[in-house]
Amino acid sequence: MNAELEALLKAYDAFLQARGGSEEAQLFEIYESKLEDTCLHTNASKERLHLAVKSKYLRWIRANTRPSTMPPKA
Repeated sequence: MNAELEALLKAYDAFLQARGGSEEAQLFEIYESKLEDTCLHTNASKERLHLAVKSKYLRWIRANTRPSTMPPKA
């Protein structure tokens, strides 16, 4: 996976995990800053990058969660 995309996904995940908490605004600013930096390198719009992060987020979460060690019941 692209290192910039993974950094955006991690920042987005941190923001989502902090929702309703005292660090939510600060983590959102970090995510926005990373989006803007990536926009400068890729010539993509901020909105388009945000949509890409949102679309990849669930697959990234699933890929990073370990499967249960218990076998499924038949």
